[in-house]
Amino acid sequence: DVRRQAQEKGITLAGNAIDDVLTVALFPQIGLKFLENRHNPAAFEPVPQAEAAQPVAKAEKPAASGIYTVEVEGKAFVVKVSDGGDISQLTAATPSSAPVQAAAPAGAGTPVTAPLAGNIWKVIATEGQTVAEGDVLLILEAMKMETEIRAAQAGTVRGIAVKSGDAVSVGDTLMTLA
Repeated sequence: DVRRQAQEKGITLAGNAIDDVLTVALFPQIGLKFLENRHNPAAFEPVPQAEAAQPVAKAEKPAASGIYTVEVEGKAFVVKVSDGGDISQLTAATPSSAPVQAAAPAGAGTPVTAPLAGNIWKVIATEGQTVAEGDVLLILEAMKMETEIRAAQAGTVRGIAVKSGDAVSVGDTLMTLA
């Protein structure tokens, strides 16, 4: 069929016609138009040209003190950056500069937290239910994918902090196992 259409329109197919047939099969709306204009660069958008890089003027004085607190995997570090951009000092931050999280009450159990941001699609476990390690507690939907949140340990569901349809962020407590 492609050979017949190409012949009717005066299109010369490539030496290996299967490539052209595949192009038309994959892109039926524009495949023949592409083959018709394949040797005419004016029929296509021009290739983008890289713009010449403009030199950036270096700041005469840093806008800030050059001392930053950087958090990496939950650990805070104080970093001092010199005018030239070199790191001249790196020290662990004092515990007072790190955010303080409230301790869980004694006997409260182990929190089950969200491993990724998304929406609660379905809560399967119920308050007071005994679960085994690996049991599905709830289903979290993120980016059109459903993720089963499973019990990391055996226990009893003591508190459910979410319901179907709730939006959660990474690290949010979903429920507590005791």
